[in-house]
Amino acid sequence: MKKIVLGLLLGLLFSSPTLGKDCSIKTPTFDWSKKLWMFDGKELYDDKRLGESYHLKSPHRNKSFSYYTYNKGLNFIDQKTLDKELSSAIGDMQYVYSKNNKKKLKDQMYILPIDKFQKYLVMKNFISKGEFGESLFETSTGSKRYLEIVAVGTDNYCFHKIRYSIQLPMASDALPYALRIFELDLEMFYEAMKN
Repeated sequence: MKKIVLGLLLGLLFSSPTLGKDCSIKTPTFDWSKKLWMFDGKELYDDKRLGESYHLKSPHRNKSFSYYTYNKGLNFIDQKTLDKELSSAIGDMQYVYSKNNKKKLKDQMYILPIDKFQKYLVMKNFISKGEFGESLFETSTGSKRYLEIVAVGTDNYCFHKIRYSIQLPMASDALPYALRIFELDLEMFYEAMKN
């Protein structure tokens, strides 16, 4: 984990704050409440290389959806750089959960089958790969299972990163169901942001 953080810091130090495309988020005029979501804030980071983030939450299955767009001062982002960014995002998520006493990430992460999504070809410059795992949230009444997703993509100028969390139902097909919900939420978000 220390190597990931050190790599991120060195990358920021050796990239220029004046380089790279502006990766700002155009705030959509979409009515999120029609899809059972609530706008939960937008952040503009002081360091322009870190870009912006946009957050949604929903009481339905305790969902959260965060979108980040940034360039780290790079003029061009290739597949190798994107792969490193996904690894870094997963490492960051694992580190955060390791410090949380109530929510623990299970050890295994799995490849997210984004290429099987119905609108993959439309969205591939937005989100093209990711991983998912399960977490347990301890409550006074027992553990609640969650699906945790990190996905990344690039248009070759900006990183696009999604962090998504949804409470899993008790049903035996909980994981495929939750992945399908993520796919639909990702499509909804993509359509809202591009308009």
